[in-house]
Parts: sequence; structure tokens; C-alpha cells
Amino acid sequence: MPQLARSPRPRSRTGRTRSMRTALVAALGLALLGLAPAATAGTHAATLPPGGPRPVALAPVYALTSADTRMASALTSRATTARFGASFSGTVFDSVSNRVIWTKNPTTALMPASTTKLVTAHNALTVFGPSYRFTTTVRSGPNSNQAIIQGSGDPSLTSADIDRLATTTAAVLKSRGVTSARVYADDDVFPTPTLAPGWKSSYVPDSITPVRGLVRDQRDVADTSVDVGTYFRDRVRAHGIPTVSYIGRGNAATDASVMASSQGAPLSDIVSRMLLNSDNEIAEALHKIVGIKKGKGSSWTGARSAQSSVLTGQGLSASALYDGSGLSRSDRLSSLQLARVVDRGLNTDYSALAPMRSAAAIPTAGRTGTLAAKYSRFTTAPSSCAAGKVWAKTGTLNDVVSLAGFTVAKDGRVKVFAFVVNGKTSSTTLKKDVDMLAATVNGCY
Repeated sequence: MPQLARSPRPRSRTGRTRSMRTALVAALGLALLGLAPAATAGTHAATLPPGGPRPVALAPVYALTSADTRMASALTSRATTARFGASFSGTVFDSVSNRVIWTKNPTTALMPASTTKLVTAHNALTVFGPSYRFTTTVRSGPNSNQAIIQGSGDPSLTSADIDRLATTTAAVLKSRGVTSARVYADDDVFPTPTLAPGWKSSYVPDSITPVRGLVRDQRDVADTSVDVGTYFRDRVRAHGIPTVSYIGRGNAATDASVMASSQGAPLSDIVSRMLLNSDNEIAEALHKIVGIKKGKGSSWTGARSAQSSVLTGQGLSASALYDGSGLSRSDRLSSLQLARVVDRGLNTDYSALAPMRSAAAIPTAGRTGTLAAKYSRFTTAPSSCAAGKVWAKTGTLNDVVSLAGFTVAKDGRVKVFAFVVNGKTSSTTLKKDVDMLAATVNGCY
């Protein structure tokens, strides 16, 4: 018999739902950025032909353009301590050549807030690939009238998916002659939710819903697994089983037969949703799933170990990260580390990272996602001239504003940037000042 559940907690916050099935915006791609086909972003390893290595000719050293020098001068005059305070880190470099154009405290590690999600996206895409789909299953219990819906942590599970699972499950139960069924929810893929290191207690549920192994439509309810279990019960009943009871949590046996299964959205869709709207729940689910895949487990300690392992294996680094969303006040990244993650996403040699260079995922200045005009981003001078021309991930805590992304500068070349401000109230004025720096990279001098 499956283990009985803890008592459900029906308290909920809002009716906010997040559809994962909408069509993606056309990929931004490097062609949209105006690069010649042979010019790919980032640093590329030489491809060794069969028969052994051959000498590789070195590209000429990149000389700063007049646009570069003008941009650097403007950034120096604008990135002042009076405006941004003493806790500031900024980096700008040319993506193709990796030539540094401008920096200020580039290796100073600060709280990155939600720009951490760039690391989470990089790791999930690197480990699983953009086309990967997570699977939710319904397994038989020890008795013929028992069905256990088993989660994989899929953030894209929808009510429609559960209805399809219920349709098949009801058919199987009918074939067994069952008229009174008992259903359970197995969410043991993730541990019972706890605060990550560095999280304030007020973050739950104000900033993030407890992340569990089962959630439908990314609903903001206190116990998403109970929500899935009771909805599954109702749909099994609707599909012809007269009496269906939701019993609670129960663990499916590893060798239990599968009654029904459903694959979620491609990982590229999930990552795009996370980055575009800075979704904390999706970020933490992906953070934990990477931990499982890398054999470290889904605890905070295990997921953090996997996070570091993937970054190190890809030649990247983070000063200190404790979660996947960037809510942790113990997280630390420098602007240089952030810029390198952005640049890796632009490198077409890394095909799995395509969403990280897509307008479907990266907010467009003054247009989409967390950089939309409704948030007063890139709407007034001197940043408004870069509206629609800058793509960047935002980060905000009460005393943190960060922005990391890319743009095409006046010289027609792709520039990567990252700016992180700590210790100042994250006011609209401060965000506009950071937008000004990104617009300066684009050429709004």
C-alpha cells in the first residue's frame, strides 16, 4: 500500500496561471544581429581533422573601433559612484573577439538577483538539450483500483495534460472492472520544500510558491501536489469511474506498471518562459532537476554541487550560488562571470544554448518580458533610443539591480555586457540608470 499523505493545505494566493504551450517568438539568432555567416560569437576551439592536429592560424588581434572608444568614454562618465554607489561591477566586451572594451570592478562578486537564471538556463540546456521533454506518469498501486500520478518536476505540466492522463487511466480502470478508485500523488522527485540558504522567510509565498514535483499550469497554491492529485481525481471521475477518492501522497513502486504517461513542453519552451518573465518556480525546478541528472540529488546542497560542476566543466565560473532563481542573498556573481555566460549563449558552436540568443527567451528592451515598457524600461531618454535593440536578463531585489545581455553597437558588432548594482534601493530611477548603461553600449551616447 502506498504511504498515506500529509494533510493538504488548501490556502492559495492568486489565480495566476502560466501557459507553456503558446507559440514561441521567432528566434533572434545571429543573422538578426547582422553578423556575417562566418562571424560567430564567443571563443571557438579549433576543430581537429582526421589524422591528427594541424596548425591553426591565429586571427588578427582586434583593434578597438571608434565606436568602442566613444562607448568606453561615455560609460566611464556615466558609471559614477554618485549614481550607482560603491558596490558596482560592470563589464563590456566584443563578443566575437572577446576583447574587453570597458570594465569597472569586473571581478567584484555581488548579489546578482535574477540574472542567476542565465546560469540555470545554461546548465539545464547543457545537461538535457533544448528538445528534451520531462515525463509525468500514472502508475498502478498494489491493488487494482489504485492509481498514482508520479511527477518528474516538469514545470510545463498543464491541466490538459492531466486530463489526458485521466482519460487513459479511467479506461485502464474500466478494463479491470473498477468502479471505485483510489488515487495518490507521488512528488518525491523533490524533497519537501524548505528555504534555500540566503532566502528570507518572506520570500515564500510572496516571491516564490513552494516548489514540488507536481504542479499544473504553474498555479500559485500552497501545495501544488495536492492540487494536481485532486484535479486528477476529478478528471478520472469525469471520464467514467463513478467513485474516485484522492487519498493523499503515495510512493509508486519502481517496478509498478505504467497506466498512462504524458510528455511536457520542450525544454527550450520552459527555459524561454523562465528567462522572459523571470519565473522563480521554473528556475528552482530546473535547478533541482539538473542536480538529479548529474547524480547529486535535488537537495539544495546536491543541486548546488551539480550547478558548480556543470559550470566548471564548461570553463565557466560563479563565485557563490545557492539556488537557481537568484533569490538567495548569499549568491555572488561578478559582472565578468555573468558576461561570460551571456557570451557562451551567443556562441553558435553551442547549439544546445540557442534559446539564450533568442528573442523568445531574452527580454527585448522596451518591448517584451521584464524589459517591457509597462515596467518603465527603456522608455525615456537617454535609454529610449535603444528600445528594441538590446536583449538582456534583468535582476531585482530590494537592494539589487542587475542587467546582463547583448546588443549590436554602432560599429555593427555584437557587444556583451553585464552591470550589477548592490546596496541601493531598486527604484525605477536606478533601473533607468542601469538601462542607460546598456543603451550606451548600443550607441546612445
